[in-house]
Formats: sequence, structure tokens, C-alpha cells
Amino acid sequence: MSKMLKVAIPFFIITFLSACGGGGGGGTTKSNNDDNPDIPPPSTSSHNVKNKSDASKFLNRTTFGPTKNSINHLVSKKTYEGWLIEQYNAAATLHAPQVKSLGKKMCADITSEGDKVLDSWEYGFARHQIWWETAMKSDDQLRQRVALALSEILVISNSDGLGLSGFELSIASYYDILVKHAFGNYRDILEEVTLHPTMGDFLSMTRNQKANAAEGVRPDENYAREILQLFTIGVHELNLDGSEKLGSNNEPIATYNQKTVEEFAKVFTGWNYADVEWNSYFGNADHTKPMVAVEEYHDTSDKHLLNGEISPNGQSAQEDLTFALDNIFNHSNIAPFISKQLIQRLVTSNPTPAYVQRVATIFNDNGAGVKGDLKAVVTAILLDNEALAENKSDTFGKLREPLLRMSHLWRAFNMQSSLKKGHYWDSSKTCGKGNYSILLFWDAITQFGRYTAQNPLGAKSVFNFYRPDFSPNGVLNDQGLVAPEFQIINENTLTSNTNLLHYMVTVFSDYKVTTPKLDEHSKLNLSEETALASNTDELLDHLSLVLLNNEMSTSLKSILKEHLDLVDGYKYADNPPLEKAREAILLIISSPEYLIQQ
Repeated sequence: MSKMLKVAIPFFIITFLSACGGGGGGGTTKSNNDDNPDIPPPSTSSHNVKNKSDASKFLNRTTFGPTKNSINHLVSKKTYEGWLIEQYNAAATLHAPQVKSLGKKMCADITSEGDKVLDSWEYGFARHQIWWETAMKSDDQLRQRVALALSEILVISNSDGLGLSGFELSIASYYDILVKHAFGNYRDILEEVTLHPTMGDFLSMTRNQKANAAEGVRPDENYAREILQLFTIGVHELNLDGSEKLGSNNEPIATYNQKTVEEFAKVFTGWNYADVEWNSYFGNADHTKPMVAVEEYHDTSDKHLLNGEISPNGQSAQEDLTFALDNIFNHSNIAPFISKQLIQRLVTSNPTPAYVQRVATIFNDNGAGVKGDLKAVVTAILLDNEALAENKSDTFGKLREPLLRMSHLWRAFNMQSSLKKGHYWDSSKTCGKGNYSILLFWDAITQFGRYTAQNPLGAKSVFNFYRPDFSPNGVLNDQGLVAPEFQIINENTLTSNTNLLHYMVTVFSDYKVTTPKLDEHSKLNLSEETALASNTDELLDHLSLVLLNNEMSTSLKSILKEHLDLVDGYKYADNPPLEKAREAILLIISSPEYLIQQ
């Protein structure tokens, strides 16, 4: 593979630089009934799926990567609405029950001494396995993709030093809030997220207590600040189109100040784990159960919140919480603030103000007087004319985030799982639970973040892997454009991510379809690509459909064809057709035509 490395690595660096400079980054309401998926998405007319190219582009935004079968299926539905209704009808694939079951087979529920534990860092192997398995194979692809987007707004993390690494099962149960309510109401998500112990631990709301001057105690401000700054309204007043409102001195207008944070901090007092006393060891608590109120620690004074509203004194912890969340939810910022970020996560980094305003309008009213209906919001995002237009601006699109590059690769080429038994690291510890399916490579999938700077629910801080307003120096910044995903691109991640994908394509792949066996490495199934390799044009046409929306440019195809057809290019390979297929795939997924999602 030495010749391939000489070609692939410089090729990737050149495409990275091209992508950098190319300009294309690119009051209280009842829940919308997520349990009634037969409600069609709001739309004034049907949007036809014109061809496989459009189908592939749509699936890049709505799934963890298009496959040949999923492209053909969407084309067969004839309209995007038909596919969306099918997705809204698909049962939710919940992670935590599967993580718990798989964790037991991995012996994660017992200590080395044989004692039972509620949760542990070792459940992390099961959590990552289930997350990737769901991304690859679940039928509810849109729900899972929206849950990922929400997880990058309502951030918790098991990253080192952030306090959650010992509660991996609990992290899975937190993620299931986003899965369950991906097509529900954002107000409901806010309440469940607020009361989940994992968020409570992450942003120190659990056991937050009212002021006690004698003991030097005052309410913790961490959650109060982040729910305002990051989860709902942001720091500046916004117009409906996402642009900042300006005051008389032509400066942005703050949405809140330090005093506001202090008042909200009083709201979020008096909440404890559901099954232990206030002063009991927190590790003995079940972190999957919603927190419960302990009134003696709750601040009952009045709280001066947003827009001059006051949560009156004497209210219970739950009454104050309800009042405060309604107060935030009713703020005019929440619609453009959340709508724009969802557009960025699903469709394009730089939506026009008009696009943001159309979606934010639906966020404010789904057509039936309901605010925060995410099913209506997601539908509006995906079916907007700006998303479906045939002729898009040069600034349309987004850099594919590493998680989605990997999931697409695994879906497109049907990654084959392996089998293990017993403890993840030590198979001699069998627990007597039998074999289990696993994605098995040289490194555990929990370690992918070392190479990609991105793991499921593994951001380095509450600000996510990247900020929605991040703009890299150079052409994009000069043009006033943002490219959030570029924030985790640097020399180290660029090289390590390229190497990881190189190994995935070249080492962990085969042309044979085999039955999973114990302790054998997982493999991409390249049987179809190997069979096509004798005809370079047919191979590239196939890969163009699967990887490039059926729109491989003439120039890229010419470059690839010239390289792949080199005389004696594979004379020393054990299996020349397989090596040719591998090179073609790796070079395509390193190209700017692939890296920028259109």
C-alpha cells in the first residue's frame, strides 16, 4: 500500500485546503402528539423526489449516510413527504435498555470482586457499540439524526475531567430523552433534560441549595447560565431571522445579565437524586431516574426572570421550575436561536436569514397554535426551498463532521460486526451471559475521539465540539461566513482522522461476506466494489452514487480513472480488484466533493 499512501495523503491535504477556501461551508404549551405519527408533516404541496442525486442529498441530511438501497427506496416513495411520514411512523430505537443488556454481557454490571453496580465506566463500551449500531442499522434514521443534532445543543459529556465517565448507562438514558422527543415538543425536552441527574451532575444542579449565609452557601449558577446562553435563547436579542437586534447605540442588546442568572439559580434549587437521601453518597443513586424535589433546600423567595416576569414567593420547587421554563420558552429568541442551529446541524452552515425566519415561524406556531413542535420544525427545515433548490449558492453546504463520515462509510459498505464473549478486555471473565455482537478493531470504538476529536456525547465542554458561530481564518471569515465543524480541524486531527479512515478502508475490509466469528476484526463488505473493479468506469459510477450524490465531477473522475488504471498499479497486491476498490473509496472520501455536504 506504499504507493497508495503517497497519493492519498497529499491529495487529502490539498482537498482540505480547497475546502477551507472554497466558500461552501457552507405561554405554556401542551406537547405536540409525538405518539400520533400519522399526522402528516405540514406542507402546502408535495415535493417530488426527482432523481437519485436529489435522493442521496436528502438522505445525507436526514440519515447517518445514504446507501444504494436507501437511495432506491426514497426514489420509490416518489415524494419526500411520503418518506418523512414513514420515518415519523418508525418506532423509536432507545439506547439505554440495549446498553444495559449488552453491558451485562460485557460484565460491566459487576466489580472485579463480583459485587453488583448500578453504573460504571465500563458501560461505555456498550454505550458506544449501541450508538454506532443504531446509527448504522436502525429504521428510525431521521429520529436518530435529529437526536444527534439536539445532543450538540443540549450538551452533556463523558470527556475526561467533566465528571460523567463513571455513569455511562446514565448518559445513554439522557440521550434517550432526545430520541423520544426528537419529533415532540422542545418545552418537554427542556423539562426532562433539566431534571435528568446526568445534566444535574454535568452542570451542578443536583443538590443545588438555597442561600445559607451562616454556612457560606449560595445557589450554584452553572445550570442557570447555560440553559439561557446555550440551550434556549443565547446572549443577544434576535430578530426572527436570527440576526441580532441593535440598540440605540448600534450595539447588540443583551438578553439577560448577571442578576438574571442569579435569579434563575434560585429557581434551580432543592433537587436531589430520586432514591437516596440528600447527604448520601451520590454514587449509590440511580442516575437514570429523574431528580425529585426536596423542599427544605429550595429557595422560596420571589425570582425576577426574563421580560420582567416574577415567579412569586412561596412556590414549591416544581412550581418555580415550571414557571421558569415557561418564562424561557416564551422568550422570542428561542425560535430563531434553536431553529438556526438545527438547520446548521442538518442542512447548511450558513442558512439565509429568510430560511431561518421561515423555520422560526413554524417553531413559534406549527399551524395549529402550538409552539416548539419539533416534527413541524424538522419538516420545515428539510422541505424548505433553500434546502431542495437545484441551483444553490456557493455558500450552501457544510463540512461533514467526523461521526457522520464514519457512519456513512460503515452504512455504505455494510460494516460486518464481530463476536465476543465475557468482559470487553478479558474474555476469561465470561459472566455466563453468552456471546455478543461488537464492532472490533485495533482500538476500541470508545477511543475514536482520539483520532477524530468527536465521540458520541464526548465534547470537551458544554460548548459542544464546535461553536455554531465558529469561522476559520481565511476566505470564509473574510466573507462573514461560518463553518462550525472546522473548529476541530487542525494538523493533529487532520492527520489522525485520515489515518483512521485509511485503516478502516484498507485493513478492516474484505471482499468476502463471512459469518461473524469470535474475536475476529470487523470488516467493511467490499464484495460489490471488488466485482466492479475490472471496469473502472462502472466502479466510479457506483461510488459516485453511494458517496457523491451521483454527481462526481468530470475532473475528479478523470483524475481517479487515470490513477486507478495505471499499468501494473496493483501487480504486487494479493487481490488487485480489492486493492483497486479500496483506493477508489479512500481517495473519494478524502476529496472536497465528499467532504462538503451539499
